[in-house]
Amino acid sequence: MTVGILVIVVLVASFALFKYTREGVAQGEGYTVFARFRDAQGLATKSRVQTAGLPVGQIEARALDENAKAKVTVRVEPWFKLYENALVSKKSASLLGEFYLEIDPGTPFAVRDGQRVAMKQLKEGDEITHVSEPTAIGDIMDEVGATLPILKDILRDVRSMTSGSIKDIADNTNKLIEKNSVVLERLLLRVDDIAANIQGITRAETEDIKISLRNVREITEGLKGLVGTSEGQVSATGNEIRTSAQKLQRSVDSLDRSLKNMERITGKIADGEGTVGRLVSNDTVARNLEDITDDASTLVRGISKLQTIVGLRTEYNYLANTFKSYFLVTLMPRPDKFYLFEIVDDPRGYREATTTVTHSSDKGFVSETQIKTSEKLRISFQFGKCIGPLCGRFGIKESTGGMGVDLHTMGDRLTLSADVFDTRSNQYPRLQGRAAVSVYKQNVQLIAGVDDVLNFTRAKGLGGQFFDWFFGAQLVFNDEDLKSFLLFGGSGAAGAAGK
Repeated sequence: MTVGILVIVVLVASFALFKYTREGVAQGEGYTVFARFRDAQGLATKSRVQTAGLPVGQIEARALDENAKAKVTVRVEPWFKLYENALVSKKSASLLGEFYLEIDPGTPFAVRDGQRVAMKQLKEGDEITHVSEPTAIGDIMDEVGATLPILKDILRDVRSMTSGSIKDIADNTNKLIEKNSVVLERLLLRVDDIAANIQGITRAETEDIKISLRNVREITEGLKGLVGTSEGQVSATGNEIRTSAQKLQRSVDSLDRSLKNMERITGKIADGEGTVGRLVSNDTVARNLEDITDDASTLVRGISKLQTIVGLRTEYNYLANTFKSYFLVTLMPRPDKFYLFEIVDDPRGYREATTTVTHSSDKGFVSETQIKTSEKLRISFQFGKCIGPLCGRFGIKESTGGMGVDLHTMGDRLTLSADVFDTRSNQYPRLQGRAAVSVYKQNVQLIAGVDDVLNFTRAKGLGGQFFDWFFGAQLVFNDEDLKSFLLFGGSGAAGAAGK
């Protein structure tokens, strides 16, 4: 009787212990999601699923899907929230091949393309698309097996290089050094001989100079003696002869010094010393002067060929009932290349966007964008390249990034243009089309076109209009026109100032 009661108590305690201490989620509790793996080896049914080291669920089922991948179904706790950017990773639990699943639940919001996007919460039967699997030992062994033959080939090539080509190069280098050492020794001997010859020549010239000076001194002494012996007879002319002799001595001394200076100067010039020596013996200065003149002539030709075109354009926007004005300057260094600069007075104004990000405990991070419109002038600066009648432009268009294309037809009397720019203020980029017809030479043109073709809702910040069409006129002046204006305008201004 006592033994039976003891057995019943042990069974009840064991059931209660198993009931309240077992891990995992009870059947029917929580919700299930699944993920697809290339290799589900080591993932058994009832294996644990955890987040940050704490259990949040268990593996409920495994199956092979239609794409030959392992579909692993996981049951998680009902309070555990998963989002569409959740990540499930296969982790190793021991060296015996046991694995478990680690889940990063994701976040309610994510940033995509600079914008804050809400993430969908996963429900019953949804798929976790982001899966991370470790590299299997078999794959590592395959990679090692594929790499070993390559390493063997590299070692064989290195062995052949060190025993063949490199050894020959070293031997040739040693032979070249020995050969050049002999040549260098011969060159030094020749330099010594040349120095000895130069020293002998300078010594010989020194003796000649000494002899010349001694002869001059003897002549002057003879003249002095002649004057002394003839003093009684030629007393009237003695002073003049003595004075002439002194002048002659000074002249000879000056001539001697001049000859020495001349010899020293000519020697330096021949050796290329000093400014004159470099000019005589080195042609680098002459080449530099030639390059400078070529560069100067190239610059002058480029400036003389640079064509400047100035334009003034006014357009009337029909739906907005307002005018838009342009001041254009086009610089053309070549017929197929140009630079376009514009100052634009646009009735839509200049928009400046300010974004404020705040943190709320209820809504998380909240951003608010305010668009401020001001009456600033807009600036355009674009680079242009022409291929036949078709010209493309790229750069800044009305203070925003943009590009455009121009088609010149009917002998440049008709120009069709299209521009795409301003991707910040509207749902779509601002697309503008324009046709310009010359009615008087190339100086007067009539303009018509459409603006903001893609946007049919009001622009952000309530600045300006949306879709519109316009017409207007443009005055164009080239270099010859500007020269004529400056000539006649300057004459008229001078006449008015004179009156």
